[in-house]
Amino acid sequence: MRDLNSEGFQARFAAVQRLEPDSVPSHLPALDSLINPPGFGRGFFVTLAGLTGHGKTITALNFCVAALRAGERVAYCSLEMSAEAIAARYYAIAGKVPVVGLERGSFDERIWSEAQKGLALPSLLLPEKISGRWEDQVAFIREAVEERGATYVILDYLQLTSVGSEQDIMRAISEVTTDLRTYAANNGVIALVLSQFNRTTSAEFRTRPRMTGLWGGAIIEQCSDLVLLLSHHAYERDDANQCARTFIQVEKNRHGKVGDIPVLNSYRDLTQRQGMPDEVSEWPEP
Repeated sequence: MRDLNSEGFQARFAAVQRLEPDSVPSHLPALDSLINPPGFGRGFFVTLAGLTGHGKTITALNFCVAALRAGERVAYCSLEMSAEAIAARYYAIAGKVPVVGLERGSFDERIWSEAQKGLALPSLLLPEKISGRWEDQVAFIREAVEERGATYVILDYLQLTSVGSEQDIMRAISEVTTDLRTYAANNGVIALVLSQFNRTTSAEFRTRPRMTGLWGGAIIEQCSDLVLLLSHHAYERDDANQCARTFIQVEKNRHGKVGDIPVLNSYRDLTQRQGMPDEVSEWPEP
């Protein structure tokens, strides 16, 4: 128990508040600038939601690479892709090389050699095996944070942490969200959690998504410091240039402003960057 009127607490409070802000930058300066102070703060719980095939994992891995470049150790829990599949995507982004040259069946030694030049980074930790059991994910996260020094956790994605009836899945989503939110806040760890939309929002792909469309209900929104939605209604693929233009909607920001950020996803090397002011006219209407 803490007494906010005690001299001891007040002394500790003042000492901490006098320190420089401690946050982790993303790969999107426009997003960082919406948050006060800029970047993801220690203990943040960030939800990233999008339809299948619209760039959730690409976006998450670009956040991951930005964190690694800032000196963070990252624990990445993928509940659907193997370590090799994640590695190919991560190596392509970090090395800025064509992902096809890192895939099985088209592996290219020259591209691999080039990719390795971008991998002088802190640890990126993955579980030994894919598991949908929340108990296994908890054990991995605790080991990564408490024994290996991870400071940034990514869960890809929330709705795969349970199987069974709709009621079972909803109960699991609520439990996972509150557990991970509490753990992140108490340990000063940044948690980035990927989420799907519910069936109604997924079917209305021409309509701008809202937080009410998160599959799992209000608990996800309530626990989040930031809610980021990928704009499926304003998603435009450019096959000739191997890219797609869309927006990241900052729908909730407990620490600043909301807004729409134009982003360009490269399907050559899977990098993501924000659109520049002189080119956003090429983007679809948000």
